[in-house]
Amino acid sequence: MHWSLFAFVLALAISYLATPQVRRLAVRLNIMVQPGGRRVHTRPMPLWGGIAIFGAFALTSLIVMRAGVDPSLRSPIIGIVVSGALVLTVGLLDDMKEFSAAIQSLLIIGAAIVLMTFGVRIQFLSNPFRPDMLALGGVVSWLATIIWVFAISKTVDFMDGLDGLAAGIGAIAAGILAIMAYYSVQPHVALMAAALSGACVGFLRFNFNPAKIFMGTGGSQFIGFALAAISIVGAFKIATAMAIALPILVFGVPIFDAIFVVIKRFMDKRPVHVADQSHLHHRLLRRGLSHKQVVLVIYSFCLVAGGIALALLLWSRR
Repeated sequence: MHWSLFAFVLALAISYLATPQVRRLAVRLNIMVQPGGRRVHTRPMPLWGGIAIFGAFALTSLIVMRAGVDPSLRSPIIGIVVSGALVLTVGLLDDMKEFSAAIQSLLIIGAAIVLMTFGVRIQFLSNPFRPDMLALGGVVSWLATIIWVFAISKTVDFMDGLDGLAAGIGAIAAGILAIMAYYSVQPHVALMAAALSGACVGFLRFNFNPAKIFMGTGGSQFIGFALAAISIVGAFKIATAMAIALPILVFGVPIFDAIFVVIKRFMDKRPVHVADQSHLHHRLLRRGLSHKQVVLVIYSFCLVAGGIALALLLWSRR
């Protein structure tokens, strides 16, 4: 556990120190997002904060990996760093060029395929009716992995609508995954999750309301991508009938928000990929909650759902 705690602290420090530098770079290059539309901020805001989050995660994971991870377990870490770099790069370009939803989707799928070449894919699921595992065949395994990675990447991206919201959700979910991995004796998973959580917390110093920088598409999609990949390496391999439910609980708030939004847009006969103000945070704002109150309420939802997942894991291991 000491390596995981070290990873958390190191990633937090790197992210905290790097974010102001990234902000200055974004301002100098005029990588700014303007207020208006579905956005709730009132002044131009620099983007590209995802660079600090990814950099802190990648550097910490690779540094600590050399000292605290068995060489046979290092491939997934390298795979998540490499494929995560692709997701980040695509997001940075999207912040400048505004890719279509179809292009974004294809590029995330491409990154998921790269991830799978490092052996990170869903190969087994718990059988909810018997105390054993269901083996997934090649094509099914690849499809399941792509769907899961794409879904979590986009759901976290959807939640990036208020100062500190996506970063806080990422910090909480990654922290829960780190604790779950520790109790499942998966030190390499705990290391990655702790590093991601620390990177998000360090960034929150500059992203919580009133924000000084946004993470941009690269940051939000990278956080979702990394969470999905880490959960595949770790939580999906818990040999219990509840293993399917645990990751869904950890990511419960963004998943159910995304499901609600998709259904509502479909029923309103509007394109699913077109952004609007039907997300949970928008609805809470319309009910009169302040910006900070909405974020803290959603944090609370995430903590409760993650706490239930952790309690189920600990109960199953008795």
